[in-house]
Amino acid sequence: MGRPKELSQVELAAHPRMVRRQAILWSIVLPGAALLGWFMLPASIRVLFTGLQIGTLVFFVLIMLGIVWIMAMCWVKAGPEGVVLRNGLKRYHVPWDAVAAVRYWPGDSWAFLEKGHLDQPVLALQRVDGHYTDEDVEVLRELHARYAPVRPASDVAVPGVEGGEG
Repeated sequence: MGRPKELSQVELAAHPRMVRRQAILWSIVLPGAALLGWFMLPASIRVLFTGLQIGTLVFFVLIMLGIVWIMAMCWVKAGPEGVVLRNGLKRYHVPWDAVAAVRYWPGDSWAFLEKGHLDQPVLALQRVDGHYTDEDVEVLRELHARYAPVRPASDVAVPGVEGGEG
């Protein structure tokens, strides 16, 4: 079965709130500061700058804004078919049968979908968003409990622990 571009039914949709606010703020501050700095220079100094130097400044301001907006545009949606999320520029579809658990420990900056050997970060659910993220993670855990197939005990054994693979 191919990866769905969208879920047939979305029961959770979330995005990072603080990072989006920061992206809006930096979209005003960075160009504003660059323009203020430019016009604060005396005209006799401004004429010494080449087009390439001005272009370099504009390029780096755009790169910094691009990085912030790439993080701000992350999102996660979950439904009966699994989880569809966008981390940065890449979209992922993770079916429920591939998810062992939803991890969000006190030291984690964002939530994770535990998938065997490689965990999938969910950058849309960030600790800086406080209780919003706590609530969204709980909903994601409830959806996982509802839709994930029951795994045999051998699939969730921890290496090095009695009864686990060793």
